[in-house]
Amino acid sequence: MLPRLTGGAWVFVTFLVWIGVNLIWIGLIEKYVPAWVGAVIATILAFLTFKYGPRPRVEEEEEEE
Repeated sequence: MLPRLTGGAWVFVTFLVWIGVNLIWIGLIEKYVPAWVGAVIATILAFLTFKYGPRPRVEEEEEEE
């Protein structure tokens, strides 16, 4: 389970996902499929990571009496 991170931390994680997918693609799959396809797939995965990653819970402010 992923921890609940702030928005800035998720931008960093998204960047790491994008770089990681591209490096793995270049190292293993580029012989068969061009690198630009890996970049497109990495961009999609990074977007999904950013969009659907867990966010911090927003605590409802207690009503002051």
